Amino acid sequence: MQENNEQSKNVSSESSSKSKKSKKKEPKKKKRFFSEHRSEFKKITWPNRKTLVKQTITVIFISLIVGVIIFVYDLGIDFILENLIKLMA
Repeated sequence: MQENNEQSKNVSSESSSKSKKSKKKEPKKKKRFFSEHRSEFKKITWPNRKTLVKQTITVIFISLIVGVIIFVYDLGIDFILENLIKLMA
């Protein structure tokens, strides 16, 4: 019985020492993460203003076209379903 108590004390003291060590490593991990993040962020090639405006207009235009297509399909399906319901009633 006494051996079990000693073993459990050893295990608990080891786990507490591990948690202390891991807490000490956390600031280093955070610092490393942000320094790597900053270096990767510097590698990004940003588009110039002309390209950005052109791509933005393209995205908006395509989104409007897709929206109109979905709207037309919705109207068509609604029209068909209403007429089918009227025929069945």
